[in-house]
Amino acid sequence: MTASKRPGAHTVVIVGGGAAGIELAARLGKRGDLDVALVDRDASHFWKPRLHELAVGLLGDGEEAVPYLAHAQSHGYRFEPGALRRVDAAAKTIDLDEVRFPLTDEVILPPRTLKYDTLVLAFGSRVNDFGTPGVLEFCDMLDSPAQAIDLRRKLLALALRTAGDPGQRIRIGIVGAGATGVELAAELHHAFNDMHRYGGLDPASKLDITLMDMAPRVLPNVDPRTSESAEKILLRMGVTIRTGVGVDEVKAGAFHLSDGSSVPCDIQVWAAGVTGHDVVKGLGPFELSRDRRILVDGQLKAQGLPDIYAMGDCAFATTTPGGPSVPPTAQAAHQQATYLARALPRALKGEAVAPFVYRSKGTLVSLGSRQATGELPSGPQGRSIIPMRGWFAKMLYVSLQQLHRATLHGWPRATALWLADWLRNTTLPPVKLH
Repeated sequence: MTASKRPGAHTVVIVGGGAAGIELAARLGKRGDLDVALVDRDASHFWKPRLHELAVGLLGDGEEAVPYLAHAQSHGYRFEPGALRRVDAAAKTIDLDEVRFPLTDEVILPPRTLKYDTLVLAFGSRVNDFGTPGVLEFCDMLDSPAQAIDLRRKLLALALRTAGDPGQRIRIGIVGAGATGVELAAELHHAFNDMHRYGGLDPASKLDITLMDMAPRVLPNVDPRTSESAEKILLRMGVTIRTGVGVDEVKAGAFHLSDGSSVPCDIQVWAAGVTGHDVVKGLGPFELSRDRRILVDGQLKAQGLPDIYAMGDCAFATTTPGGPSVPPTAQAAHQQATYLARALPRALKGEAVAPFVYRSKGTLVSLGSRQATGELPSGPQGRSIIPMRGWFAKMLYVSLQQLHRATLHGWPRATALWLADWLRNTTLPPVKLH
């Protein structure tokens, strides 16, 4: 779309403007000695850990969006809109699909080819349906702002339709008791109470939320004490928890479970695990994991391909050589972007580059506007944990987004955005009723 900002400079093309991609573009663009291009099919960046808030109406359209064009202009890189179609590793080019105007479907940019010297793939993942019949046809997911906004409209329409009728319950089923499912269940409870307070609709007592997972407990990847804390809070909210049971089939209006029972629903949400995008299978000569993620070495280079790196959810990296895989989380994406921002310039100079080492900073899960639960690593090599609960854990949870904002905009603007959030929350209803 735009000409190189630095003709003749080494060209780094980053595909995917999620947490990893946009942070890397911002860091490399500021250097001044590289031609950096960021490719994404969408026009703006949204921090995925807040998608559940957008889905229940606690965030409005565009409130957290970062337009790529404006961010690129102020951070020394260029933005190339379009979806990745193919990688030609031999020619060192990528092919992009045509770009259409969202409302009229008019073609505004034709298919085109971009040349790169170094390619970084960071195009994320999608929710894993595990081949379960009916998931794609009947379930809402939270992979993108568009999906979250669509779910919010369904929730509001359902709340309006059942308002004032004591015989009508609102039945919501959520498959996946990881962080996304747990946070969504908690925020639904708070959002409906806010709808009642500010819009006169029925309160959360009208909700029948069922949270389902094959795992034996909610938040199965954290310490059992953290899991128990989250479960107690959800039960107090009235959430029904069905663990240790799988979903055999999804039909319109019901989940059919492996124990022979069914869960009737007005809204069905699938938030169980992640897998690579289908397009990656025909993208190029990449070695893939079983869940369609790109296999990378210790320096995040795609296996067997020179000058191509992968990071974030689309990459299958290990925490240490021979260790477990890096989790598909925002903190992992941030660490990989920070690593490549330092490693790439050194590699281009022919200097030795140490391998990427993932260091868990703990887990925090939001459980509403004033509380969270989680754990922080402690002791030698983080083998012990410090449990975190309540408002202090929530404050730490909110600080994660502030750190992301500071990486993208610098601390002065990040602080201004935090003040804007505070003013908006104190002067406007906290839930969006439109």
